[in-house]
Amino acid sequence: MILCVTLNPCLDKTLTVPAWQPGALVRGNELRHVVGGKGNNVARALANLGRAARPVTFLGGAVGAFCQRLLEQDDHLDPVIVPTEAPTRVILTVRTASSAEQTAFFDPDPAVTPQEADALASHVEGLLEQGGVSALCLSGSSPAPATHGLYSELIALAQARRVPVFLDTYGPALSAIWGFWPTAIKLNRREASIHLRKPAPSDADLVALLHDWSGRGVVCGMVTDGPNPVTIMYRGKNYRATPPTITPVNPIGSGDCLLAGLVDGWLSRLEPDLLFRHAIACAVASALVWDAGAINPAEVARLRDQVHVETTGS
Repeated sequence: MILCVTLNPCLDKTLTVPAWQPGALVRGNELRHVVGGKGNNVARALANLGRAARPVTFLGGAVGAFCQRLLEQDDHLDPVIVPTEAPTRVILTVRTASSAEQTAFFDPDPAVTPQEADALASHVEGLLEQGGVSALCLSGSSPAPATHGLYSELIALAQARRVPVFLDTYGPALSAIWGFWPTAIKLNRREASIHLRKPAPSDADLVALLHDWSGRGVVCGMVTDGPNPVTIMYRGKNYRATPPTITPVNPIGSGDCLLAGLVDGWLSRLEPDLLFRHAIACAVASALVWDAGAINPAEVARLRDQVHVETTGS
């Protein structure tokens, strides 16, 4: 079982509309719902790859109850839910039909309390103590001060039980990591710039960051950059992986599928070259469909051979 923790989930609503202008009255053509939040996307992708995955997340209010039903009934997952007094946020994406245009509107982050944060940590600790957890994924931003240090606490709990940890976060949650470090860290170039406090970090800056994490015990560090090459450090050795050129349908969630592919490949004990190609193929397969995490293993296998991996020194 792979536990996929999301501290800042949401209900993703996608409204497809005809061409429009601000200020117009626009009638939608289609409305779709899916439970968002990076860890939920990872769990969905892992399930499509044939892995047993359980989302672990906060949900609150009527929107939260709807999200739980979607996870259980539509995604056929068995989520671990920590109820919150604050309602789960909604992200409305307005997609213009017959074009690549989309605009997203985000609700404010929920105010998770210290008691609710402690409850989530206790749930994860209990599941780790039961055994049978093969990996722990920690994905997405931290919504409130009470949750900023939660990933760091969960890493310590998992490491004490020799469970590999895969981290994809930024901002306060990443800055709070200390002492115990995850097995792997994945983030994108924009998130790396926030962490480094540099608006346009160079490739050398990214390599230096990954080298620093490697010295702290991180086995695999990856920085993605949209359709551009991925900067990787694995066991102290530098790599560059270039994805194939595609026409994306929806790039949102591709990074989550990359993390899912990394976990899947890690648990399958793939060699580094194939591990990176598998993870990046999962990201590309995600970009070719609309719903985050809805990857097809056959498409992943087809794309894997189109990813180019090269070493860049050590």
